[in-house]
Amino acid sequence: MVYRFLALLFIFSAFSFSKERLKETNPPGTVRINDTLFADKTEVANIHWREYLYYLSGVAKDDLALKKALPDTSVWSSDTLYHPLSEYYMRHPGYNYYPVVGISYQQAIDFCKWRTFVVNLGNYVDENKFNFLEHLQDSFPIKVIYRLPTEKEWEIIAFGKFQIERYPYGFDSTYKKWKGKYLPIFNAEYPGKKNTDSAGNKKYWTAEVRAYYPNSFGCFNMIGNVAEIISENGVAKGGSYVHSIDSCKISMKQFYTKPESWLGFRCVAVKVK
Repeated sequence: MVYRFLALLFIFSAFSFSKERLKETNPPGTVRINDTLFADKTEVANIHWREYLYYLSGVAKDDLALKKALPDTSVWSSDTLYHPLSEYYMRHPGYNYYPVVGISYQQAIDFCKWRTFVVNLGNYVDENKFNFLEHLQDSFPIKVIYRLPTEKEWEIIAFGKFQIERYPYGFDSTYKKWKGKYLPIFNAEYPGKKNTDSAGNKKYWTAEVRAYYPNSFGCFNMIGNVAEIISENGVAKGGSYVHSIDSCKISMKQFYTKPESWLGFRCVAVKVK
């Protein structure tokens, strides 16, 4: 019972289910895109995924669901070469706020369903001042739903408040001037920057989910870092650290058939009337 209590306390704390947080207009973790759509400020990070795994193991005690939810950490290694990130990327606290990778389309959908459940449960127990350990099996109202964005929704979020025709990345530039130098503002492969060495080994990886610059909606890394899974299976948007900057334009797609080290996602949220 103590372990179960600590597990739930960890989850509610990490997702900011405080009374003040729940009073906010936006669903937890999101920014407003329009009257009906909200989007995560960042890609879903390793720490968020570990909260999910912690719930499945420590609260739900669902070994089968836990096994299905485990990321494929081998995405960092090749057939012939082991990479240390296979062991450390998901678990080491230094990578807490790096985007979760090595997940499948179905795993992303399952996470959205779990997040919908736990956010609404947190809202329910807080509003009623319940002891949540005593009300886990209650039926409660669903006020917000998290899911994967459609391609159109993703593009609206990525373009921000810029004109689609003039700003293919949702920014007025792909470089930022700082102390007299122009620095890349996306984690992608720029001309002259190679992501692999002569042997084909990766030299560059993901960045923290709040790295670089937010777009005009306040969303980080819509372009680059990791390509983002959308509601259409096999299609991702935004490009990643392994993609050339030219192929990361908002209108373009990336395709996948399995988990990848360059593939992650973010959720969108809608309120239920």
